[in-house]
Order: sequence, then structure tokens, then C-alpha cells
Amino acid sequence: MTKLEFVGKCVFVEAKGKKILVVGDLHLGYEEALNKAGIGVSRRLFGEMMDDFKEIFGKIGDVDEVVLLGDVKHVFGTVLGQEREDFRKLLEYLRERCRKVVIVQGNHDSIVGFLIRENTEVRDCYCFDGVCFLHGDKDFPEIHESNNDVWIIGHAHPAVILNDGVKHEKYKCFLDGYFGGKRVVIVPSFVDHSPGVDARSGDLGLAWDIDLRKFRVKAVGEKLEVFDFGELGKIKE
Repeated sequence: MTKLEFVGKCVFVEAKGKKILVVGDLHLGYEEALNKAGIGVSRRLFGEMMDDFKEIFGKIGDVDEVVLLGDVKHVFGTVLGQEREDFRKLLEYLRERCRKVVIVQGNHDSIVGFLIRENTEVRDCYCFDGVCFLHGDKDFPEIHESNNDVWIIGHAHPAVILNDGVKHEKYKCFLDGYFGGKRVVIVPSFVDHSPGVDARSGDLGLAWDIDLRKFRVKAVGEKLEVFDFGELGKIKE
């Protein structure tokens, strides 16, 4: 039986004896892209990202595979030095904790093949034991087959604004629900530069017209705790 667990900003999947860590959009190179656009920001994101990975692996231990749900790099059409270097460091770290890294190609990843190393592969989509891993900007016929009953999706950068009556705070979140008879889990971005898009705001840019109101919101806290806030449509704005 397939088991899904929300760990920090990731989904931990256990299926047929295989342990898989699923990671949302990384957008490596974001800081260099801002610098090239004349915006001065310090380059701390990658170090913070690695701290989060260490905490997550500290909870789950080593795995068989890591699936990156696309938009591994940030800039379209070229490879920045920061993208190349940060990806190299990330792969070195992940290879010590898994046997294989699978990259599900996102819309920012048209030339991500230049970054690939041993035990790393790129897929348009990736299905294993009834679970399909997708970026989310494109549909694929195989994911609709009856034996594939779980979709895990990136791309949308879901978040939710919570109101306690005094202040509003935006949190990254998972959205967990059903669409077309499939269980669908939409994963937040892993990178911390932006909390994401409030899931009640309308179009999240997905390839399917999904009514998210009955999806459960699993918000990610500052210490990577995951809190269930119930159905999206019932959360007070």
C-alpha cells in the first residue's frame, strides 16, 4: 500500500518498498538573476535551502530516490553560473542520501540536460506504482490511466493567507484533494524567496481546471512543521 507523508516542504512516499522524497520547485540561480537585473540581494538562499534539506533528511533518513518536480533552475534559455554551481553542490549532497535523482522537467528547465550527472535522469512525467510525479504545466495521457490514482504536482507555488483577527500571514502549503477520481497533492515551492500564491486567488497556472475549494490545506510553519487547516473553501479570508 502506498503511503504519503508531509515532511517540511516535501512529500515522503513509500511504495513497493521504495522510499521517495518529492521536492517542489527549487529555482536555483534566482539571486544571480536578480543581481543581473540590477537588484542587489545577498546570496543566502542556497545555504538556507541546504539547511532545510538536512532537517528533512534528519527526520526520514536516506531514501531510494529523490524526485524534483521541475523548475530546478530559474532562468529561461541559458544556464547561469550560480545555477550550475548550486546544482552541482545539491547533487553531491543528494547522492549521499539516495540512489537516484529524477528531474521532472518544468517550464524553466528546457536546457536542464546540461546539468545532468551520473544517476540522474530527466522525465516529462514519472509514474511509479500508481503515483505520478508531474510539474503541473502540461497534461500527459499516461497519468489518466486507471492504475495511476495519485498525482503529485509542483509549479503552482501554493500558499494560504491566514487571518487571526489582528494580522495576516502567508504560509506555503500543500493542497490535498481529489480531481477526476485521482488523489491530487500540490506541493509548495522549496525555495524560500517567496511564500507563493494564495490558493484562493484564482488561476494557479495548472494544466487542469481543478476546483480547489474542498482540498485540504496543509500549511508549513517556520520550523517546517505541517499543520492541517481543513478545507480551503472554509478558511476565513
